[in-house]
Amino acid sequence: MEVPMQTHPVPKKKPSALGRGLVSGSIAAVASTLVLLLQSKKEAKSAFSAQNAVSHWIWGEEAKHRHGLSMRYTVLGYAIHHASAVFWGVIYERLVGSKPSLSPPAELLRASAFATVANLVDYRLTPHRLKPGFEHHLSKKSLVFVYAAFAAGLAAGHLLQQRRDGE
Repeated sequence: MEVPMQTHPVPKKKPSALGRGLVSGSIAAVASTLVLLLQSKKEAKSAFSAQNAVSHWIWGEEAKHRHGLSMRYTVLGYAIHHASAVFWGVIYERLVGSKPSLSPPAELLRASAFATVANLVDYRLTPHRLKPGFEHHLSKKSLVFVYAAFAAGLAAGHLLQQRRDGE
């Protein structure tokens, strides 16, 4: 006589803060980079001026005076910006990942508060050599737009993952 096998659903493991932060931070990086490029085109010598300035982490002051698209400055600047956004995304997901779901407007508000903290750390606590660098080409108003896009990206990434995970 055959005994039917009982199957139990395997509980779905929630992705780690690192995994979730990679997604949220990546979306935030792309969103803020698009705004960075648009604002740089309006206010600086080219769309790439502000992005290139981020590579001052490696190339020093010279990076702040490069305005064209290049592997050395633009791609490296984007890589640094993206890695920084993922860093902040992991922290964000670690802080809010276990909290109850919020409505999209409430999540955007929470992400905006977090982006404000990131801005304060970037510009008040970080040594000069590790500041973002795009402040050399953009107005304070444009920086607000960049950090707002960053917040929107964090919120969107978080909400998309909640939906995917059925939270």
